[in-house]
Amino acid sequence: MFRLGRGRPVIDPFQLASEKGLCLPCGRVVVLLTDFMFKYAMRLLEDVERVGYYAPASGFAKGRYGGVEVFLTRPYFGAPAVATTLEMLVAGGGRVFVVVGEVGALNPVLRIGDILVPTWGLREEGVSFHYMPPNYVPKPDRELAGKLFWEVRRVKGRRRIRVVKGGVWSTDALFRETKDKVVEYSRIGVLGVDMESTALMTVAAYRKVKLAVVAAVSDELYGEEWRKGFGTGRLRRTEKIVVKAALNTITQYGLG
Repeated sequence: MFRLGRGRPVIDPFQLASEKGLCLPCGRVVVLLTDFMFKYAMRLLEDVERVGYYAPASGFAKGRYGGVEVFLTRPYFGAPAVATTLEMLVAGGGRVFVVVGEVGALNPVLRIGDILVPTWGLREEGVSFHYMPPNYVPKPDRELAGKLFWEVRRVKGRRRIRVVKGGVWSTDALFRETKDKVVEYSRIGVLGVDMESTALMTVAAYRKVKLAVVAAVSDELYGEEWRKGFGTGRLRRTEKIVVKAALNTITQYGLG
């Protein structure tokens, strides 16, 4: 029988960070969940430099954006890897996080190349249940998510790209995103599906750091057939928009 652990963890991220001598150069972190977005964010930074860090990720970089220090990471995909990376970044001094990723659309309100800013999440990944009880509903930091939403709208300008707030469903089982769940979850306001957002929002709340998510719509699950937009020009344009909006938002946001 599963239960939420209450005791002291055997492996503590803060102790591990101390042992490894981990210390971020700044408290602002942008978490980029695709290679394209990580590389594009690096191109936008001044004084950018690839660095090492102790976490399950394929890349880390530091630099300045608009004169403000920012740290970038490209974790491996899936909730366990991104949650572990987040834990180690918090232990190293991260305080404000903007996550930039992709979602599959569950509702025709979103099409490939549109943008979702999650305001709550439906948990079907396993990580979050080790941090919060089953009835917990993960949410981003309200103020940070609000600023991110409006910055995305500002950056996209008059382009015909829809920017929507709503629920996100996170699952570990990529090949079990079944039609019945797509229909059922869409009816209750879940607009997109990924593998990471609810774990990240839950861990951030547990560690009392600020975190918000923005996601480009990469594919559509609500039609008769799976419609894919990976690597298309429309998705690439949107990915650039959300990366710029994330950098603008985090560098204008106080660490408090």
